[in-house]
Amino acid sequence: MTVAVLCMAAGCQEWEPVIGNQGEPSDAATVTMTPNMTIAQVKELYKGTPYHFEKDIVIGGKIISSDISGNVYRSLYIQDETGAIEVKIGSTGLYNDYKLGQMLYVKCEGLTLGNYGGMLQIGYEDPTGEYETAYIDVKRIIDSHIFKGAKGTPVAPEELSEDVVAAAVKGGYKSPVFGKYVTLKGLTYANEIFVLVYLDSNANKKASGNRLFLSDQQWGIDTWAMSQNKFVEYLDSGVWDLAKIGNSGDYNYGTVADHKEEFRRNASAYSVSQYFKMPGGTEVQIRSSGYAKFSDTRLDQAILDGGKIDVTGILTNYEGAAQFTLIDLDGVRLQ
Repeated sequence: MTVAVLCMAAGCQEWEPVIGNQGEPSDAATVTMTPNMTIAQVKELYKGTPYHFEKDIVIGGKIISSDISGNVYRSLYIQDETGAIEVKIGSTGLYNDYKLGQMLYVKCEGLTLGNYGGMLQIGYEDPTGEYETAYIDVKRIIDSHIFKGAKGTPVAPEELSEDVVAAAVKGGYKSPVFGKYVTLKGLTYANEIFVLVYLDSNANKKASGNRLFLSDQQWGIDTWAMSQNKFVEYLDSGVWDLAKIGNSGDYNYGTVADHKEEFRRNASAYSVSQYFKMPGGTEVQIRSSGYAKFSDTRLDQAILDGGKIDVTGILTNYEGAAQFTLIDLDGVRLQ
């Protein structure tokens, strides 16, 4: 399995959204703008290093994501007729102001186009240099670059064949289907998960002795993700006791059973990637946040028993693997 190795270098992160209804946004704040580049054309500007917009480039697209369930964080995905892209607006509770199907315009001059794990994003230049983009979390900058357009009908999901998904994974980050609102049909459970857990999330997250990879099997995790309380519940059940701590090839730090009190003391919520397969065997990781409202919801027993599901949400890419982000659990349907 490659994801555990890849995640070592990528610095997988957890986050806690702030969700709260603040009322309906004012229609008076909406504008009409004329994009001068498509999303696909903007993606072509990326050549392997962060691209800093210095020209007056405007893109536009309909909003296809919502953070109402807490499974999308401080970002919006927008889609036009050529593709989709993530816009890293550094605010929470975005669903209060930005509605599904509403037009969103981005004046890109002064912003940065970057890559995270195989997904292109528009954000701000990261002053630390650790990532290719940072969140646009200054209100003045948000207000001068992000503009709400007219409300409209939500985008209908595009049904993707397995051939299209497999080709997108092979083709990489510029694939027009990554970031789009789509439906994948006929997935079956692969009885495999991926979770990266830290003994202490405040310590060096790249240190081998601070890392636990739960992968290559289910490890007793039958929920979409796990809150802090659910993490402790799994920990105390003993299903992870034999799991070895360390990066690949460096399992010299004992097992979970040897460090159980430390894990319990530093317990946190964690994202989980639940693995599924399309009918022809193409692997899709459905990744959900430990802070999502549905994080502790158990997968339907019919799914665990091999029943087929259709899923609707945002198709993403992480280091050469197809990932999938649910907007909420309404995006999972048993056949």
